Amino acid sequence: MHYRSHVVVSLLVALTLSACGLSRPASIVPTAASVPRATVALPSPVPTAFLQASATTTLMSGALVGRPSPVRPTRLPTPLPTDAPLDPTPTLAPLSDETRERIFEQIWETVHEHYLYEDYRGVNWLAIRDEFAPKVEGSASPEEFYALMREMIVRLGDDHSRFESPQDVAEQDAEFAGKLRYGGIGAEIREVDEGGMVSSVVPDGPAAKAGIQPRDLITAIDGIAFTDREAFGSDRPISRVRGEPGTRVRLSVKSPGQGVHDVLVVRAVIDPDIFNRVSAQRLAGNIGLISIPSFFVAATDTHVRQAVEDLLAQGPLEGLLIDVRTNSGGYVHLMLNTIALFHNGGSIGSTSGRTESKDERIPTGMVISGMNGVPITVLICPETASAAEMFAAGMQVLGRAKVVGQPSAGNTENLYTYKLEDGSRIMLAELAYRLPDGSLIEGRGVIPDRTVPADWWRYPPDKDPQILGAIDVIRGR
Repeated sequence: MHYRSHVVVSLLVALTLSACGLSRPASIVPTAASVPRATVALPSPVPTAFLQASATTTLMSGALVGRPSPVRPTRLPTPLPTDAPLDPTPTLAPLSDETRERIFEQIWETVHEHYLYEDYRGVNWLAIRDEFAPKVEGSASPEEFYALMREMIVRLGDDHSRFESPQDVAEQDAEFAGKLRYGGIGAEIREVDEGGMVSSVVPDGPAAKAGIQPRDLITAIDGIAFTDREAFGSDRPISRVRGEPGTRVRLSVKSPGQGVHDVLVVRAVIDPDIFNRVSAQRLAGNIGLISIPSFFVAATDTHVRQAVEDLLAQGPLEGLLIDVRTNSGGYVHLMLNTIALFHNGGSIGSTSGRTESKDERIPTGMVISGMNGVPITVLICPETASAAEMFAAGMQVLGRAKVVGQPSAGNTENLYTYKLEDGSRIMLAELAYRLPDGSLIEGRGVIPDRTVPADWWRYPPDKDPQILGAIDVIRGR
């Protein structure tokens, strides 16, 4: 199947991450002999894999680990915010010349000492320091300095590692804690060749009240064709959809089997967490369907347990489908705890880097009563990334589930998060996930037991080819 620019545009800035959590004490790093410079104290990595959700322990995509965790993949279409944050993030505080230089040195040294790839993916990291040092010295504002730090990390080109300013950190922490709010229409939209396809709507939200339904196609926004990329610029069409609560946006909508009609939608306050919630439904034939949109939500494993127990309360299950097709990752410990709901103990492989290796083991004694012997399939697609890929691969290698759909993103490097004195942080790829046989899925993804090519989001659940294929696998067909 040809995927050109199917971009999921969601109501939230869902930066999902996965974490394996290991911590290192702060250390003084000796100066490299080839580049004379002052000794620099590195920031301590934040151990997130084994911490409870808090506003101070955030890791980014790939797979969140003790230090920074893997950041959302960018080689695939990435979820973008469709709504504008309502709560202001902190104003960037002035930074002295000495503070800017110190932070720059800490970031450069952290990459130099801990980056997963000893060749820095072919980047001359010593030359990067020489290039950026004078730019840092000449930066005129915090915004300019932070832009330089972002650019420096981007030079690694791994689609995982990232730098976040204090404002970025505040927003991400608020999202993880469930305290981030947005002004928008309450819909999840995908950029497709024909326009913007609505994949889901918030019940009783602005879009739903205006009559917009899943699988409707947005052809224009305020009279501008959705496909007119030039008119919308780098912010993409969705920039015209989001906005202040109480304001209006005119959408031209084409419903299946109908002509185009205009609707006025009044923006409102939207809880972005609604698109990260675990959902469950019972399909025909006593088959359960659980959707896990993210492992970057506090107590994801608890929510999954509750969802499955609610299904079992209605009677025994013939089989269970676990949908992680829109899951971009999150914390590794939450992912491992979720596997533990269906499989008692065992290893799904390891994560290893330049200086450490860790066996990724499943906790014991957590299997949901009533799930023993119930066949499971896991649904994946090219948007399945990071910890979600580790989940699918783990269930597969443990023999607990068959995987159905399309190969996943192949984005499983684990990041560690380093917090800096000004409130900014870097997430650095330091570990690579390996299956029990030592093979990598980075760059190739999880390979389904049954491949079902389909733009699955174009179909209602009862006609979704991948769900139907997963049911066939459950029934041995």
